[in-house]
Amino acid sequence: MDKKLDDALRNALMPRDEADLRLNRKIVNHAKEQRAMTQREITQRTMTAKRTGKLTAVASAAAVVLCVSSITVYAAWRYLSSSEVAGSAGDISLAEAFAGEQALLINETQSCGDYRVILLGIVSGEALSAYPHEHNGSIAGDRTYAVIAVENGNGMAMPDGSQEAYGKTELSRNLSSGDTGKERSACEPICAGKPELFASPLIGGYNPALYNLAGMAGNYTDITEDGVLYRLIECDNVEIFADHDLYLCVTEGTFYNREAYRYDEATGEISRNEEYEGLNALFALPVDASKANPEKAAEYIAALGFESDYAKEKLSAELDDSFEVEAGEGNPWGAEAAEYALQFVGNPYAWGEESLTQGTDSSGFTKSVYAHFGVSLPHNTTGQREIGTEVETLDSAQPGDLIFYETPAHAAIYLGEGMVVHAMPEMGVCISEADFDEISEIRRIVDGCED
Repeated sequence: MDKKLDDALRNALMPRDEADLRLNRKIVNHAKEQRAMTQREITQRTMTAKRTGKLTAVASAAAVVLCVSSITVYAAWRYLSSSEVAGSAGDISLAEAFAGEQALLINETQSCGDYRVILLGIVSGEALSAYPHEHNGSIAGDRTYAVIAVENGNGMAMPDGSQEAYGKTELSRNLSSGDTGKERSACEPICAGKPELFASPLIGGYNPALYNLAGMAGNYTDITEDGVLYRLIECDNVEIFADHDLYLCVTEGTFYNREAYRYDEATGEISRNEEYEGLNALFALPVDASKANPEKAAEYIAALGFESDYAKEKLSAELDDSFEVEAGEGNPWGAEAAEYALQFVGNPYAWGEESLTQGTDSSGFTKSVYAHFGVSLPHNTTGQREIGTEVETLDSAQPGDLIFYETPAHAAIYLGEGMVVHAMPEMGVCISEADFDEISEIRRIVDGCED
């Protein structure tokens, strides 16, 4: 698209006076109806053909409303729709859901530095996707899906999967380090790399550093089209919390950025840190309060198990100066692994990552520690539970054994004397008492190895 024409249309479509919200909604809904007529043809058309068809469908409507339109209308014209993004990701069922009546078309734009972030739409419900999400061995069918677009305001294109810069995009000068994020486990990813971008629903009244996409069975898919990065996000259905304020944050890095946002524990309000100089978009999610289910929400929060008093009491610990990792009988490598892991205490947590220095999650931590000794572990707790031999009790555990927990799925490395080292959300790589949460299984990875 010609940039001068694009800029001219943006300026024309941005309001000088506040337009009538009902009129704006009618305009946007009309654009949505135009797109919905062609959603079932997504698999028969190329991305280029879709873009041409979309411009044709919307151009005449945009020309009529130049004087009364808002940035919301511009977003409806300029970007792919949520439905088109889902279709481009190969999920026709979800594309149809985004084009249906239960979806909310939002098209709200926020600017942070040189970047524009657009929340395009959101839809929640049972069995919306052609690719059901499997979590802890069962299908999670009741899900929330949201689509955002991220655009470089200076005209530079966001890199796509074929470019070396993809996965290393500097979204701001406060960008964290790391490599890749998660992708939809049930769908072939469009791009091999991922920009360092964290986008997640947040729930008012619950600590966002703990309750976010990483703990809510979340995944995402990225695609890049015409220099715009589109992200399709999914997680457990947040409508059960519709009696709370609900948000969607977008920030740089691979995990929730505590510096970018403020959380008021007294009121439960989540807000942008206005002094933060990086990317920290925060959208209010419009949901139907009648869909709130407080009882189900309470059960869900309890099942996550992040903030039990028992966990808080033992989660943060220190080793005595006299502490030494002692090798168990016939298991010297385990002790070496535990000793090696200790040097990374204090390094950051990053969901979906496995860098011991730049950021890792719990299974990435155990994977990378053992990789140093030539032992290959999968980057998930389910697969790691199948490695090695089972240890019956904590009293029988030896340094280097992996300790597993269920609420949520989590892994740690045993140090001895009832202590573990692990990567924990909000805390990073830290030392805790092994029974900071209920232990579900213990595995000895290198039993019987010799020096």
